[in-house]
Amino acid sequence: MTSQTSKPPDCSEEDQRPSRLGALMKRRPIMFALGFESALAVLALALALIFGLEPWLGIAFSAGALGLSIAATVPIVAAMLALMRFRWAWVEALRRIVEDHLLPLFSNAGPTAIFAVALMAGVGEELLFRGVIQAGVEELFGPIAALAIASLLFGLAHALTAAYFVLTCLMGLYLGWLYQVTGNLLVPIAVHFLYDWIVLFWYLFARQKPA
Repeated sequence: MTSQTSKPPDCSEEDQRPSRLGALMKRRPIMFALGFESALAVLALALALIFGLEPWLGIAFSAGALGLSIAATVPIVAAMLALMRFRWAWVEALRRIVEDHLLPLFSNAGPTAIFAVALMAGVGEELLFRGVIQAGVEELFGPIAALAIASLLFGLAHALTAAYFVLTCLMGLYLGWLYQVTGNLLVPIAVHFLYDWIVLFWYLFARQKPA
């Protein structure tokens, strides 16, 4: 009798694990986002140590680099905000993804949380895709192949739709080009962070009109 009553809870607990995880992710989206981006940074550093790379040495803080980063962010933010005003089918598909999936996850997040997620996305993703992948491939195959491969992988990592894949590939090309022409990993990190922060903030706060 006791063995028969003990089995169903074990089976139900096992079956409910994915749904519990999904529910937890919905309850704590900011923590999961920060954890994921932090994990990318750790992965980047681990790969750098394995392959003898030192991406942290390519980060040089200066007023000039920060000013250049701000200037380089303006055109891509302007292009994205302008693009979202069009009613093309693929733009509408992107808008639906943002409004149906992204906004609900971050709807209860404050400005500080959005800032933190955007900052970790800039650090984690740029360390991995530019500081490790692009820099490592460049040593083997040259700058053009490195830029193309890192941008393609960056696009594949964000391939929610075909259109979003193309857009993120273009974004990867832009960030990788900035890294190549400046030699300073801080620039793509800062541009990536500023872009994510401004666009997320605009969607979540500035775009909302008072009733």
